[in-house]
Amino acid sequence: MVLQYIFKGGDMRRTALFVLSILVVAAFPFVSSAEIREGSFELSPFIGYSMPGHSNDDNGAAGLRVGYNITKNWGVEGAYEYIDSTAELFHTDVVYHFTPEKKFNPFFFGGIGAAHVRKDSNTELTGNIGLGVKYSFTDTVAFRADIREVFGDFKTLMTTAGVTFSFGGKTPKPAPEVSQAKPEPKPEPRPEPKPEPKPEPKPEPKPVQVAPVAEPVRIILEDVHFDFDKATLTTVALDILKKNVRTMKDNPGVKVQIEGHTCAHGTEAHNMALSERRAQAVREYLVKEGIAANRLSTIAYGETRLAVPEIPTAKNKESKEAKTNRRVHFEIIIK
Repeated sequence: MVLQYIFKGGDMRRTALFVLSILVVAAFPFVSSAEIREGSFELSPFIGYSMPGHSNDDNGAAGLRVGYNITKNWGVEGAYEYIDSTAELFHTDVVYHFTPEKKFNPFFFGGIGAAHVRKDSNTELTGNIGLGVKYSFTDTVAFRADIREVFGDFKTLMTTAGVTFSFGGKTPKPAPEVSQAKPEPKPEPRPEPKPEPKPEPKPEPKPVQVAPVAEPVRIILEDVHFDFDKATLTTVALDILKKNVRTMKDNPGVKVQIEGHTCAHGTEAHNMALSERRAQAVREYLVKEGIAANRLSTIAYGETRLAVPEIPTAKNKESKEAKTNRRVHFEIIIK
């Protein structure tokens, strides 16, 4: 066997140290941070010493462990150990890691197994318990050393060292990066305020030219008067009407309502008809003189609107009051 060849003859301590050095040096290319991963498998070749029966005679040992980490802290492993010229051990152990998230991770283990003793070719039931430490170079490579007590029909104290290779398992979550607060930028110096420019002088307001308001044109149409119980235009009445015609022609936008009136003598019905004839006589004259008929309208009031009060008697038919009331009045209407 290969292991028998390694330990055949010579100084077993020197051979063991040589093999251990090879294992440790082989792990250095993988150095970085690491931790035990839940659900990962481990393969651990090792070498060491065995002191059967706690004697001073030590024998070289070598072997292989295969483990599974159920959680970060708890795991199980099976091991095969070859003790030079003495025995072969097979055992299954439960492992507890104290600091699985650290590079330096002490652990405790214990389990049961069997020892095949070469001297008498017997296979004996054994138990074992021990302490160890792992130092992780990376998340897949670690250095492992332990010491264990094997008890039962076969007894020995063993110290071993080797390299543990880890496979699979849950990848640990990276620690959250703590963002450093950026220093607040220094405020830029504020520029000195520029003096406000002097306001330009306001231009003097131009004088507002107000258009002259035209004075209202005063239109006067003089009344005409009639003889007692007559609707005939007198000479005086015709002269007045000629003036009124000129005024109306000068003001073509003016319309006129011609009002017929009488004095208080006579009946109301008679006087109403008489006042209508007087208004019509004036209208016909104005139309004849060139005033448009649509500018003229007539209305009869009879004796209902006396210009001055009077007492109708047989003696005062020609009184001043009666003559004043026998008239046609012009009511001006502006468009």
